[in-house]
Amino acid sequence: MRDAIFREYDIRGIVGTDFLVEEVYDLARAISLYFKTQAPSTSVVAVGMDGRLHSPAIKEQLVKGLNDSGLDVVFVGVCPSPALYFSLFTMPVDAGIMITASHNPKEYNGFKILLGKNNVWGSELKVIRDYYKEKKSVDSTRRGALCEKLVIPSYISWLADHFSHLKNMNIKAIIDCGNAAGGTVVPLLIEAMNWKFVDPLCSDVDGNYPNHEADPCVEKNMQDVKERMLTGVYDVGIGLDGDCDRMVPMTPSGYLVPGDKLFALYSQDVLQKHPGAGIVVDIKSSSGLLELLEQWKAQVTISPSGHAIIKDRMKKYNALLAGELSCHFFFADSYFGYDDGIYAFMRLFDIMQKTGKSLEELLIVFPQKFSSIEIRLTCAENKKQEIIHEIAQAFSKLPDVTLITVDGVRASLPYGWGIVRASNTQDVLSMRFESDSPEGLALIKKDFATILSRYYNNALLQQHFN
Repeated sequence: MRDAIFREYDIRGIVGTDFLVEEVYDLARAISLYFKTQAPSTSVVAVGMDGRLHSPAIKEQLVKGLNDSGLDVVFVGVCPSPALYFSLFTMPVDAGIMITASHNPKEYNGFKILLGKNNVWGSELKVIRDYYKEKKSVDSTRRGALCEKLVIPSYISWLADHFSHLKNMNIKAIIDCGNAAGGTVVPLLIEAMNWKFVDPLCSDVDGNYPNHEADPCVEKNMQDVKERMLTGVYDVGIGLDGDCDRMVPMTPSGYLVPGDKLFALYSQDVLQKHPGAGIVVDIKSSSGLLELLEQWKAQVTISPSGHAIIKDRMKKYNALLAGELSCHFFFADSYFGYDDGIYAFMRLFDIMQKTGKSLEELLIVFPQKFSSIEIRLTCAENKKQEIIHEIAQAFSKLPDVTLITVDGVRASLPYGWGIVRASNTQDVLSMRFESDSPEGLALIKKDFATILSRYYNNALLQQHFN
């Protein structure tokens, strides 16, 4: 296994190149040692897997390594990551491992790891990496057992019970599962809710992803949904990512709703029920969202991007809701506080039914802003912080600038703001720019491009910034 698979929030790489199936047994032994070292009472681990072609072989080696370390395993089936998370709250288990590479292409696979109900991430994954490299393992005289208890029936039952008021609703929706893990839930959920006008799309689980990659934040992956939305038949389209911890909606006009605009709708709903509630937003979010949250008197915490760190901030500040531009949404209001794309689209359906408004009508609440898409420039790992430091230094010398540096640097000037941050999952710098006017947007882009021109050629910058 290459060191690069031990990322900030999970273990993930190209199978056969970075992530080696034949090494999963030793990795499982290292994970077991981490569990027992951090929580000696750990005895039962829930394991779930997505529909990737290599997931069954990985599961076999993972279970063997856990069992040989004295840990019992409950295999919860082929399922979305949120269903595995659900098992940690509803089954007598002490830890969980989800075999998935989320939205990555079919060549990838890996693990999302949880101890208790918390993600294992950051420096803790480096501990597992070191145990693995040093061939350390639990010295156990007992071999664990394997049993199977599928989690999807109880997960669907819970959703149906808690959204019982949505049963038989007449919403017209298309839900694209991307031939990924969502296909194990969505058709059954539609049946359980007796939704006559909700249609699943690409719901056959197929690890070859024959229609498109399961990343709905990328517009080209939502073309099948867009074609159907433009027929005028549907009220809303939904795209789920590979392991269903994210979802993105589309309006009947084919508009793919950014995560911060959708998050405003969730925030408004939660704050109406819980005035002054704590809300966590990620650093890339629109100033329009921050203006609304201030207007609605939320207790706002701005967090670095990343699902694990946002969950950590939620617990630290006792927030009821958190969200990312990338469409991870975390509900501690009436839910368990983790990111679940299926639960999120049901909350959207709930808001639409409760208000009697279409998605377009609901989005009118968001102030008009002129925003760039998220721009990603390739950058060597050892150059990321140097460039970010250079940008922070340059902006700190300007008048009327406000800097936020919890994750990269976000510089706000009277005419707009921009952010540059280091991706935790790829060798790229991630950027976004926004203003109240097109002229301001052009100005803030120019400010950043001037500094970045020391590291990138102008032709490349013009290609991405124009």
